Amino acid sequence: MIRCCLTAALILIGAPSFAQSRDAAPDAQQPIQARPGGPDNLPKSDQTVDAVKGTRLVLSNNAGEVVVRSWDQDKVRIQATHGARDTVTAETTDMTLRIRTRASRGPAGLVDYQLTVPKWMPVNLSGTYLDATIDGTSAEVTVETVHGNARVSGGGAVTVRSVEGVITIDKASGRVQATTVNEGIRVTNVTGEITAETTNGDIVIDNAQTSNLEASTVNGDVTFNGTIRDNGVYRLTTHGGDIRVGLGGAGNATVFVRTFQGDFAADFPVQLPEGQTARSGSKRFNFTLGTGSARLELQSFNGDIVLARKAIVSKEEERQRRRDMGRAPQAVQPPQPPQPAPAPKPPKPPGWDFDEPFEAGFERDFEANFEKNFEVNFEKVFGKDFEKNFERDFEKSLKEFTKGWPARPKG
Repeated sequence: MIRCCLTAALILIGAPSFAQSRDAAPDAQQPIQARPGGPDNLPKSDQTVDAVKGTRLVLSNNAGEVVVRSWDQDKVRIQATHGARDTVTAETTDMTLRIRTRASRGPAGLVDYQLTVPKWMPVNLSGTYLDATIDGTSAEVTVETVHGNARVSGGGAVTVRSVEGVITIDKASGRVQATTVNEGIRVTNVTGEITAETTNGDIVIDNAQTSNLEASTVNGDVTFNGTIRDNGVYRLTTHGGDIRVGLGGAGNATVFVRTFQGDFAADFPVQLPEGQTARSGSKRFNFTLGTGSARLELQSFNGDIVLARKAIVSKEEERQRRRDMGRAPQAVQPPQPPQPAPAPKPPKPPGWDFDEPFEAGFERDFEANFEKNFEVNFEKVFGKDFEKNFERDFEKSLKEFTKGWPARPKG
């Protein structure tokens, strides 16, 4: 009796607990919404410094993002987001405004800058983990980074160097030098001499007004669209990629083509020398347009060389265009008038389904019968005969082969 009461009490005590554990089963967790930006409670610096015309801005930032914009005032506004132990300083000496971050102990941490500078002020940015965006200046721009992208819009002479970063330059009006190692380079709407070099990346130069162009990569494509000016020199080289050139309607140019394992194509007729064809592998030839005053050198080892009389798109843009065409909505078909319902078919006779294509039915039935009968017949007929005949024929052949051999001595 006591044991029964204890058992009932334990059941009553455990019952609510069991029910609670079932009711407390958590629902599927919803994704947490993330917001752009860093911590809002970090200290922020905001100061404005007067600038005399001719002053150069120099900023060294080990890690962080720097955004530079321009205005018409002779002042520099410095806004920075940084840690509690970091301090931003701005000092002008020898016509150079130097902006630095100092830490109360140890090296400075990650700092993000927003700078507003006069349009006439040259800008020099450097850092190891530096992402740089410069917009609207008309003066000289220099960016040096190791792990970071650089985007420049505007500027006079522009020099950008990176190792692990994409370089984008737009609307510059002076000499442009872009160098990276493991990323691509894009230069658009530029007026002036252009040098673009990378190792593992594509180079795209579009709408360029230049008389001197040097573009080279090792593992990537080179695409050029621009004006081929009289007496200009244009060299485009790659090892493992294609060269695509839009001549911009050039009237006077001598074009030199060299490829070792690539094809040649043009949207205008070019008669190649005897023994060389568009797909003959190693090719080396040149041809002249008009007076031939401009010099255009195109060289690829493993890639194709493609010319267009006016403009050409990069290979990636061409692929994207094809993908977009594939995703284009199909034309809506006009509604068809209602068709009369088909007459009911008579019931099928047993046996072969003649409504099914003969080939499909034959394949299906042959495969089923083959699998069903092959294994049985193989074991019954072939396997038994093979074992009996093989042993007999082997002994017979062995005797024939060893006939005439000297007898083996006994013992």
